[in-house]
Amino acid sequence: MNSAFKKVSNLQFNKASEIVITLVSLTFFLYALGQAPIFKNILTGAFSCPG
Repeated sequence: MNSAFKKVSNLQFNKASEIVITLVSLTFFLYALGQAPIFKNILTGAFSCPG
């Protein structure tokens, strides 16, 4: 009983840490993407209305 509960709580912790790692890496990736001038030009070109 105790080992089963420990396994479940460990699984939930692993899932939570996986989500945190994903969010941190995604945030860093988007930040790095925003810092790159090539991507800045592509984004401004994509979202600017011509005319």
